[in-house]
Amino acid sequence: MSNFGKTERKIKDLFLSEKKFTYEQANYSVLKCDKPTSSKGECKTDVYVLAQDDLGNQKEFKISVKQNNADFLENKISLDRAIEILGSDAQSIIERSIAKIKKTFEDDYLVYFKPYKKTKALSLTMGWKFEFINKLGGKKCGIIDLTDQQKIDIYAGTNLNLDKKNSSVNGETVINSGVANYIITIDAPNKDLNYYLSKMQPIEHFAKQQDIYFVCKALNYRANKDKWDGDRSLSVYVNWFLDQEGKLQGKLVFEKPLSVKGHSIGKNIKNLLATLQINKNNFHELNKYLHKDVRRIQ
Repeated sequence: MSNFGKTERKIKDLFLSEKKFTYEQANYSVLKCDKPTSSKGECKTDVYVLAQDDLGNQKEFKISVKQNNADFLENKISLDRAIEILGSDAQSIIERSIAKIKKTFEDDYLVYFKPYKKTKALSLTMGWKFEFINKLGGKKCGIIDLTDQQKIDIYAGTNLNLDKKNSSVNGETVINSGVANYIITIDAPNKDLNYYLSKMQPIEHFAKQQDIYFVCKALNYRANKDKWDGDRSLSVYVNWFLDQEGKLQGKLVFEKPLSVKGHSIGKNIKNLLATLQINKNNFHELNKYLHKDVRRIQ
């Protein structure tokens, strides 16, 4: 188990062992505590606590536990997952965000005859994956233009599917148990319950103060291995085709992000290279077939 997983378990165990706690000047007794689980993947709540105050009022503390140094909020994002996070307007939000850094795609190389930075030789760009991060990092990154409510939805998990929202707690389905309403950001993994409670705040307050960023990372076809890294959804993809003069062109497509996935682009590239009789052994001959506008490094 990772240190982060151990911290989640420690917080849960502290609520169970202490049985009572004070938060915002109210005293509570713990009635139920567990890590919610879903058959469809992770929900946003890491520790669920049902507590009762001195007046007999019950309150749910649905706690998301985050590390201060965690870079990624979400990676390998699919269209379905983007809709879960951003809502039904996800594609428009992503398209508008990427438009602000459009030139970084247009200025990039699409064919690599030699290694360049992290890209291996004999590669063609298929497109770029989309990931959420909480700090700027990388060439193709930017801020997502979100309302306060959309930020809350991302951190709380408001748009999750019903299975994740209505997760299981102690073997019983609890409505909205997977939608977090509090968050603890930690940098020290081994503290007492009062320390963690002092770090806990309503997720609405936390989320509104956050800037949420995205990064687009290249997915490449590698002729040396005749493969690519999975059927990833692409925020921007390259439409490779042979024009009427038999030249290989690659046009960037920014519309409807995450609708096109890696396998369809990779299979198209393989077919085009087969038509041109290009493989890893004669890859440099591809240069004579490339349209003059295709950016390459050689």
